[in-house]
Amino acid sequence: MGPPPGLFAELARWRDKATKRGKPCEFNSDIIPEWLDVEIKAAMDVVGVEGAFSFLKQVDWTARAAAERRIKRKIQAVMKDYLDKAERAVRRGAEFDYDGMAAELRAAVQPELAQMVVGQALSTSADVGIVFDPTIINTDALRWAREYSYELVRGLTETTRRQISEVVQSFIETPGMTQGDIRKLLEPAFGPVRAELIATTETTRSYAAATNEIQRQVNQTGLQMRRIWQTQNDELVCDICGPLNQHPEEDWRAEYPDGPPAHPGCRCGTTLTAAPQETIQGWIDEAEWVRAQTLEAMNAGR
Repeated sequence: MGPPPGLFAELARWRDKATKRGKPCEFNSDIIPEWLDVEIKAAMDVVGVEGAFSFLKQVDWTARAAAERRIKRKIQAVMKDYLDKAERAVRRGAEFDYDGMAAELRAAVQPELAQMVVGQALSTSADVGIVFDPTIINTDALRWAREYSYELVRGLTETTRRQISEVVQSFIETPGMTQGDIRKLLEPAFGPVRAELIATTETTRSYAAATNEIQRQVNQTGLQMRRIWQTQNDELVCDICGPLNQHPEEDWRAEYPDGPPAHPGCRCGTTLTAAPQETIQGWIDEAEWVRAQTLEAMNAGR
């Protein structure tokens, strides 16, 4: 059981309203529990608007969602075309054009990966107050996108190869299998569900790569910054990522050295901070307290 649907979006609207007014304010909501409403009002009186809502600190999820939709559309277009080709190859006993699919997937995803890394890197550098030469950022982003796109597509191609081999075997062993039957068996490898999973996972990886690059460049200036894990603070956050929210990299670097994704379909991100451990611990405590109190309130009302 997670927090009420829409809770964190509602809290973000309250934060934005108070920020716009420049002072604590009332906020009427049917979603925010009464206990949480009281605590946030008290916190705003003591630490101000920014401090009271520090547990909502996030990456720019709106921009990220738009990037994810772009890459999903491009992957889907390639997959749809090659679903038809795979179905024909199975029926005719012909060799599937794995190299052609790999080349088209690389052409589709590589510029999108580079664009995401460049945009997020420049945004992150501005957020931390140190602006680097865009040419350097662009060069590093292109190199990363080129190298990683080959790795990504190689893995996707191998998974596709195994799926098609299974379908070929089923076709041989099942007389009377129709064209529709073949397409249903191929759907997991070429359908929109896989395209969406790839888009979500690789968008997460690209944004994390951008943060990692800016961290490296910032640390070279002598200012040491740490990565902070950020979930999207909604009802879809999983049991793997939820406990990592607001935690510094010392708590997860051994298992996830490059940061998110922690699993396929991971929607998390990372931000950079030079804040002392006491401040970071406050963010952690606030996030965990909100989560625990929300669950307790919900369970009490069942």
